[in-house]
Amino acid sequence: MAQTSKVLFGARRAVTARRLRGGFCLALLAFQTGCYTYLPVQTEVPTQVREVAVVLNDRGRVQMGDGLGPMVDRVEGVVEAQDSAKVRVKVNRVLYLQGNSAIWSGETLDIPRDGIVGFRGRQLSKARSWALAAGVAGAVIVTALSFSLDLFGDGKTDPPCTGPSCGENPSIRQ
Repeated sequence: MAQTSKVLFGARRAVTARRLRGGFCLALLAFQTGCYTYLPVQTEVPTQVREVAVVLNDRGRVQMGDGLGPMVDRVEGVVEAQDSAKVRVKVNRVLYLQGNSAIWSGETLDIPRDGIVGFRGRQLSKARSWALAAGVAGAVIVTALSFSLDLFGDGKTDPPCTGPSCGENPSIRQ
Protein backbone atom coordinates (compact mmCIF):
# COMPACT_ATOMS: atom_id res chain seq x y z
CA MET A 1 0.00 0.00 0.00
CA ALA A 2 2.70 2.48 0.99
CA GLN A 3 4.80 1.59 -2.04
CA THR A 4 1.80 2.10 -4.36
CA SER A 5 1.03 5.55 -2.96
CA LYS A 6 4.69 6.48 -3.31
CA VAL A 7 4.65 5.50 -6.99
CA LEU A 8 1.37 7.38 -7.60
CA PHE A 9 2.71 10.49 -5.85
CA GLY A 10 5.86 10.37 -7.99
CA ALA A 11 3.83 10.01 -11.19
CA ARG A 12 1.59 12.94 -10.26
CA ARG A 13 4.64 15.04 -9.47
CA ALA A 14 6.19 14.23 -12.85
CA VAL A 15 2.98 15.15 -14.69
CA THR A 16 2.70 18.40 -12.74
CA ALA A 17 6.32 19.25 -13.49
CA ARG A 18 5.78 18.59 -17.22
CA ARG A 19 2.68 20.77 -17.23
CA LEU A 20 4.51 23.60 -15.50
CA ARG A 21 7.41 23.43 -17.94
CA GLY A 22 4.98 23.31 -20.86
CA GLY A 23 3.07 26.29 -19.50
CA PHE A 24 6.23 28.34 -19.18
CA CYS A 25 7.28 27.37 -22.69
CA LEU A 26 3.91 28.52 -24.02
CA ALA A 27 4.21 31.78 -22.12
CA LEU A 28 7.66 32.35 -23.61
CA LEU A 29 6.27 31.59 -27.05
CA ALA A 30 3.92 34.54 -26.62
CA PHE A 31 7.02 36.70 -26.64
CA GLN A 32 8.45 35.04 -29.74
CA THR A 33 8.19 38.28 -31.64
CA GLY A 34 10.98 39.27 -29.35
CA CYS A 35 11.48 42.53 -27.66
CA TYR A 36 10.35 44.76 -30.51
CA THR A 37 7.18 46.57 -31.46
CA TYR A 38 6.08 48.52 -34.52
CA LEU A 39 5.15 52.19 -34.46
CA PRO A 40 1.92 53.44 -36.11
CA VAL A 41 1.90 53.93 -39.88
CA GLN A 42 3.66 57.10 -41.07
CA THR A 43 3.69 58.59 -44.55
CA GLU A 44 7.47 59.10 -44.60
CA VAL A 45 10.32 56.79 -43.62
CA PRO A 46 10.93 57.21 -39.86
CA THR A 47 14.39 58.62 -39.26
CA GLN A 48 14.67 57.62 -35.59
CA VAL A 49 14.63 53.85 -36.29
CA ARG A 50 16.79 51.57 -38.38
CA GLU A 51 14.31 48.87 -39.43
CA VAL A 52 10.89 49.53 -40.93
CA ALA A 53 7.89 47.70 -42.27
CA VAL A 54 6.74 49.03 -45.65
CA VAL A 55 2.94 48.62 -45.82
CA LEU A 56 1.67 48.06 -49.37
CA ASN A 57 -1.64 49.07 -50.93
CA ASP A 58 -3.52 47.16 -53.66
CA ARG A 59 -1.51 48.82 -56.43
CA GLY A 60 1.74 47.83 -54.67
CA ARG A 61 0.54 44.23 -54.32
CA VAL A 62 -0.10 44.05 -58.07
CA GLN A 63 3.17 45.78 -58.99
CA MET A 64 5.26 43.62 -56.64
CA GLY A 65 3.34 40.38 -57.31
CA ASP A 66 5.99 38.92 -59.62
CA GLY A 67 8.86 39.46 -57.18
CA LEU A 68 7.11 38.88 -53.85
CA GLY A 69 4.12 36.74 -54.69
CA PRO A 70 0.44 37.59 -54.36
CA MET A 71 -1.33 39.03 -51.32
CA VAL A 72 1.65 40.80 -49.70
CA ASP A 73 0.72 42.91 -46.68
CA ARG A 74 4.08 44.42 -45.81
CA VAL A 75 7.81 44.15 -46.39
CA GLU A 76 10.14 44.35 -43.38
CA GLY A 77 13.75 45.44 -43.66
CA VAL A 78 16.17 48.36 -43.77
CA VAL A 79 15.62 51.32 -46.11
CA GLU A 80 18.83 51.79 -48.09
CA ALA A 81 17.76 54.60 -50.43
CA GLN A 82 14.69 56.54 -51.44
CA ASP A 83 13.58 59.13 -53.95
CA SER A 84 10.28 60.50 -55.20
CA ALA A 85 9.60 57.41 -57.37
CA LYS A 86 10.75 54.44 -55.29
CA VAL A 87 12.10 53.14 -51.99
CA ARG A 88 14.97 50.61 -51.95
CA VAL A 89 14.68 48.13 -49.07
CA LYS A 90 17.10 45.45 -47.89
CA VAL A 91 14.42 42.81 -47.14
CA ASN A 92 14.44 40.67 -43.98
CA ARG A 93 10.88 39.30 -44.11
CA VAL A 94 7.73 39.51 -46.22
CA LEU A 95 4.34 39.19 -44.47
CA TYR A 96 1.24 38.11 -46.36
CA LEU A 97 -2.41 38.99 -45.78
CA GLN A 98 -3.20 35.39 -44.78
CA GLY A 99 -0.83 35.69 -41.81
CA ASN A 100 2.10 33.62 -43.05
CA SER A 101 5.51 35.06 -43.83
CA ALA A 102 8.69 34.41 -45.80
CA ILE A 103 12.18 35.06 -44.47
CA TRP A 104 14.59 36.79 -46.84
CA SER A 105 18.35 37.07 -46.50
CA GLY A 106 18.85 40.77 -47.18
CA GLU A 107 18.16 41.01 -50.90
CA THR A 108 17.42 44.53 -52.09
CA LEU A 109 14.06 45.39 -53.57
CA ASP A 110 12.76 48.58 -55.18
CA ILE A 111 9.18 49.38 -54.18
CA PRO A 112 7.34 52.10 -56.17
CA ARG A 113 6.09 55.01 -54.02
CA ASP A 114 2.56 54.83 -55.45
CA GLY A 115 2.29 51.25 -54.12
CA ILE A 116 3.06 52.20 -50.51
CA VAL A 117 0.47 53.07 -47.84
CA GLY A 118 3.12 54.03 -45.31
CA PHE A 119 5.98 52.99 -43.08
CA ARG A 120 6.01 51.48 -39.59
CA GLY A 121 9.23 51.90 -37.62
CA ARG A 122 10.47 48.99 -35.53
CA GLN A 123 11.68 49.89 -32.04
CA LEU A 124 12.84 48.11 -28.90
CA SER A 125 10.09 47.56 -26.32
CA LYS A 126 11.46 47.73 -22.78
CA ALA A 127 8.32 46.16 -21.28
CA ARG A 128 8.53 43.11 -23.56
CA SER A 129 12.26 42.80 -22.94
CA TRP A 130 11.81 42.75 -19.16
CA ALA A 131 8.86 40.35 -19.42
CA LEU A 132 10.92 38.01 -21.60
CA ALA A 133 13.84 38.14 -19.16
CA ALA A 134 11.51 37.40 -16.23
CA GLY A 135 9.92 34.53 -18.17
CA VAL A 136 13.26 32.96 -18.98
CA ALA A 137 14.42 33.29 -15.36
CA GLY A 138 11.14 31.79 -14.13
CA ALA A 139 11.40 28.90 -16.57
CA VAL A 140 14.95 28.14 -15.42
CA ILE A 141 13.91 28.19 -11.75
CA VAL A 142 10.82 26.02 -12.30
CA THR A 143 12.77 23.54 -14.41
CA ALA A 144 15.49 23.30 -11.76
CA LEU A 145 12.92 22.77 -9.01
CA SER A 146 10.86 20.29 -11.01
CA PHE A 147 13.90 18.11 -11.56
CA SER A 148 14.59 18.33 -7.81
CA LEU A 149 18.04 19.70 -8.39
CA ASP A 150 19.59 20.53 -5.09
CA LEU A 151 21.07 23.84 -6.19
CA PHE A 152 20.95 25.64 -2.85
CA GLY A 153 20.87 22.84 -0.28
CA ASP A 154 23.44 20.60 1.30
CA GLY A 155 22.38 17.47 -0.61
CA LYS A 156 21.31 15.56 2.52
CA THR A 157 18.03 13.63 2.63
CA ASP A 158 16.03 12.23 5.54
CA PRO A 159 16.72 8.61 6.47
CA PRO A 160 14.06 6.06 5.48
CA CYS A 161 11.32 5.12 7.93
CA THR A 162 12.08 1.79 9.59
CA GLY A 163 9.66 1.72 12.56
CA PRO A 164 6.51 -0.36 12.91
CA SER A 165 4.25 2.65 12.16
CA CYS A 166 5.68 3.11 8.65
CA GLY A 167 3.31 0.59 7.07
CA GLU A 168 0.22 2.13 8.70
CA ASN A 169 0.60 5.69 7.42
CA PRO A 170 1.23 5.98 3.65
CA SER A 171 2.24 9.63 4.00
CA ILE A 172 5.41 8.64 5.87
CA ARG A 173 8.39 8.04 3.58
CA GLN A 174 9.86 4.61 3.25
